[in-house]
Amino acid sequence: MRFLISVWVLFGCLMANAQDARFEVCPLKVGGEIPETTLIDAMGNDHALADLIQEKPTVVIFYRGAWCGYCTKHLAELNDIKNQVEGLGYQLFGVTPDQPSKLIESSKKSDSEIVVYSDSNLATIQAFGLDWKVDDALFTKYKNEYKLDLEAWSGTDHHSLPVPAVYVIKDGIIQFQYVNPNHSIRLKGATLLAVLETL
Repeated sequence: MRFLISVWVLFGCLMANAQDARFEVCPLKVGGEIPETTLIDAMGNDHALADLIQEKPTVVIFYRGAWCGYCTKHLAELNDIKNQVEGLGYQLFGVTPDQPSKLIESSKKSDSEIVVYSDSNLATIQAFGLDWKVDDALFTKYKNEYKLDLEAWSGTDHHSLPVPAVYVIKDGIIQFQYVNPNHSIRLKGATLLAVLETL
């Protein structure tokens, strides 16, 4: 039995009475085609998303940034299964709104060998339907109480973040997606392996 499911479907899309912008995103689902966007590596080089995924099936991990402990912990967990993922014929990489100069910090904080790309202009994050805007009150709280300056991390003033997500892509088509607006709950490495074994 193939494990083709959009986990977001379980939550719905544009949820009624949602009071949090994270719950109002409408992500790409299984069967959707990958958008034509560009990502930037730690050296500042551009990479078309289509070029990155054309050689082999791909696991794409969208996360908020190296400043997010949940994100670096998740990268570390997925890094632990990196060899198994690659043994199944997949590559994996991360996408974050952090600017290119912050990408190395992601690798250091998560002690991960997973390649990460910057999408500080949100082109890919928006194309996947994952972006949500941090309102002024929350932006100020982050900056003053948590000493977290989103503008410094992204290098922009869009004040937007992605809902954390994991996509599995083959031949430019989404085969599986996990999207959860609760940033503290992430797809387990064991679950991802189980999914990949069925595709």
